[in-house]
Amino acid sequence: MLEIRAGCLYFIDDSFFEKVKDPYLKINYDNTSRPHYMAFFDAKTSLYWLVPCSSKIEKYEEIIERKQKNRKPTDTIKIVKIQDKKTVLLFQDMFPTCIRYIKEQYIRGGQAVYIADPKTMVELEKTAKKIINLLKRGVRFTPTQPNVFLIEHLMQEEV
Repeated sequence: MLEIRAGCLYFIDDSFFEKVKDPYLKINYDNTSRPHYMAFFDAKTSLYWLVPCSSKIEKYEEIIERKQKNRKPTDTIKIVKIQDKKTVLLFQDMFPTCIRYIKEQYIRGGQAVYIADPKTMVELEKTAKKIINLLKRGVRFTPTQPNVFLIEHLMQEEV
């Protein structure tokens, strides 16, 4: 069985998307290993919450800037360095899954792709917990937000 480690990035198996059938999930591309996700373990449910990663830095920098101008919270989108490369973490689109759907770790150039800085990981885990709590209270961050309640229910049936 795959060992899921904090700060590492992973790919999700197509069978997860086939089972869940949520139109707002960022499904796997046909010809590349994308998208990839950062996983956080939720001890309350024994599920992993997956945060989609994006390489569209400029797009999300503009969104963050716009939110800041309007005095809106920006913690649903984080831009972090992962092995000297900027990556966007989309907490607003995170969703739960069980370990069986986490297909493999993201490997680039023979090396696991992960966030090495422990301080950054602590901050990201706090953000993940905050967003999960908001989602569970019914907060919607975007009109294209996955139905995390339904997904969580489907995954808990399997755990």
